Amino acid sequence: MKVGTVVASANNATQLSSFIGREYDLVELRRILRNTRLLTLTGAPGVGKSRVAMELAKKEQRASHRGTVVIDFCAPEMAALEPAGMVEALTATVEEQVAPVLRRDAARTEEQLILLDNCERVLEVCGPSVVGLLFRFPGLRVVATSREPWRLSGEVVYRLSGLSLPSPDAGDPLDGCLRADAVRLFVDRCTAVNHEFALTEENAADVGAICSGLDGLPLALELAAQLCRALPVAEIRKRLPDRLTALNQGWRTADARHRSWQAALQWSYDELCPDEQRLFRRLSLLSGVCSAEAARTAYTDDPVLAETVPDLLIRLEAKSLITSAADGTEESPDFEVPASLRGFGQQKLAACGEEPAVLDRLTTWMTEWTDELRAISPPPRTALGRLARERHTIHRLLARLSATDDERQLSLSGALAAIDTLSNEDAGETLDIVRNALQVTKSTSARRGHALEGALSLACWHGHDRLALELVAEAVTVAGQDCDEDQRARVLLLAGIAKEMYADRDDAYADLRAALEAARRNGNAVLAAMCQGHLARHLLHRGHPGPAADLLAANLATIRAAAPPEQLSAVLLTAGALALARDDLADAEQLFHETLASGHGPGLYDGVLGLALCAARDNSFERALRLMASTENRPAAALRLFPDWRRQLEDTHDIATRILPKARAATALTSGRGLDLGQILLLARDAAVPDAATAEDDVLTAREWEVLRLVMEGLANSQIAHRMHLSVRTVETHVRSIRTALGLRSRAHMAAWAARRCTKAA
Repeated sequence: MKVGTVVASANNATQLSSFIGREYDLVELRRILRNTRLLTLTGAPGVGKSRVAMELAKKEQRASHRGTVVIDFCAPEMAALEPAGMVEALTATVEEQVAPVLRRDAARTEEQLILLDNCERVLEVCGPSVVGLLFRFPGLRVVATSREPWRLSGEVVYRLSGLSLPSPDAGDPLDGCLRADAVRLFVDRCTAVNHEFALTEENAADVGAICSGLDGLPLALELAAQLCRALPVAEIRKRLPDRLTALNQGWRTADARHRSWQAALQWSYDELCPDEQRLFRRLSLLSGVCSAEAARTAYTDDPVLAETVPDLLIRLEAKSLITSAADGTEESPDFEVPASLRGFGQQKLAACGEEPAVLDRLTTWMTEWTDELRAISPPPRTALGRLARERHTIHRLLARLSATDDERQLSLSGALAAIDTLSNEDAGETLDIVRNALQVTKSTSARRGHALEGALSLACWHGHDRLALELVAEAVTVAGQDCDEDQRARVLLLAGIAKEMYADRDDAYADLRAALEAARRNGNAVLAAMCQGHLARHLLHRGHPGPAADLLAANLATIRAAAPPEQLSAVLLTAGALALARDDLADAEQLFHETLASGHGPGLYDGVLGLALCAARDNSFERALRLMASTENRPAAALRLFPDWRRQLEDTHDIATRILPKARAATALTSGRGLDLGQILLLARDAAVPDAATAEDDVLTAREWEVLRLVMEGLANSQIAHRMHLSVRTVETHVRSIRTALGLRSRAHMAAWAARRCTKAA
């Protein structure tokens, strides 16, 4: 490759190592370059912009048999120049090395590529010159690398993300690692410094955690791999929380900013203006995704200054120091400081002494917001979704308050419990947080009911029977004191459900009736509809299916429209059970499928059990066995709300194992027990779930096939996440993994590939 007058030593050093991954990126970049004259690669510190640009230039050179002129604005010769000198050097290089070639081949309309590397510090001074050169030389194409775009007319910006990571849902850590480019790079660099190193079943989990913890950023991975000279990967993983100290063994020939992770981030931080620095370090305090509202609160309590935050967020994102999270909405976008950058921001925050004031401001804001939501019975589902996006912030604030008697933690812990009521995750940690808040704060606090209500809901739906019944007594006592009718109705409703599941059905019925009266006194139609939806289940149990059906018919539309997901799931389950009781299998199946999609995590398994009973009624015993086995040891409420289902499922098991050949029955049970959540959803939706033999030969996992099927339906990542009960970030990881595995460029290509595959299978 022909190079220009200024070339970075780092680039030369980088070329001596193998290039791993980025197949999709390179294909897409070459496609874009055919139709644009100014292509800028952006991305976070350490993402490998320069290396990708060099590989792109190599491929273009091989295709066109022409050299590429490279100018690195961070090379010592260039960095020593004044702004005017940089412009002069750029112009002179083009005149000396590019212009003669273009003039000589003007008749053949040949093109020449120039690579401008590390342009962050020259965007203002060199931007006009770049535009001028493109106008003067129609055959000139420019590829630039920068932490942020030039913002020039005709520029196409391509943002690089970290290398693909191990699938978070892979049952086998080694299998999940084998197809991840981040792991391939890390293992390659580990092997280079320790020839005895190998990826094994024993170290795969640690390797995957290292790669994920470093966001798949190549520079960070290479720095971590250097530690493999003396440390096992388990020890490297332990040192990741202190990565700024640990990752400091870069190449001697590299630029100073690439010899340690601290230096790489400091270089980017120094390029920020004071306001950008202030917002970056304050956002770093928040673990995980945060909303624009949280960003404003973290930044300042001055309403005038808060108005500048949206612009600052845009600038930080443009400079690749925060990322825009797909979980947010157009009205309320979400942002995140990547984990690999967060520790640096927190270090700067501590050095400035800002942490206590920022945390207190966030605590007050979040408490006021959760109190406002609690005043709405029930809160809108959109508000619940917005609250769930703040989970990381709430968890961080509660960790700070846990050793104090600050009553704000009662509101926050209640909100955390409400969020986790919808999750499939184990509720133990959150229940411990709420119980701690109840213990360390005053028993007379007006916010005590908030924590009790959240904890009761979480314990009830997640199967913590003893705790649920313990909480019922105090929650009902608090509700009987000085509180509004809505809160009294909500608590009595939860008490009725908890008693129905774990204690006395007659007492439960009385509590539900009292909840209904309180809701009616306050004119709350939605709460009243929810109470009647649960009372319908009692009528069904008492042998009155007709009145139960009438009660559901009168209230189901209201519940569908406004009830929170856990209440919607339970009432849909009741409606499905009623349809099953009258042998209307089509209606029952539709309602159980609707339960799957309600948004309540534990309700998934309730719907699966209902579908198992439908399959048995339809004499599909093999499917029934597989569905039943898939829910073993899962937090399903159905067997407590409908105790007779247990007997029906036992009868189904006995009949199926008598009718089916022993081998087929055993296979159905074994394969059902081996399914993860994504595969259970596939099975419940009558989609094909690959067996073990097929899965070994297939290029995609069962979970990826489910994602791909929903992409075929035209669903966006956020919709897929809701349908599959995953985070949007997990869906994004799956989509990227699918594209990498199949070598496809876009979602349209993914859908087309899957459609062809399904057609062949049919």
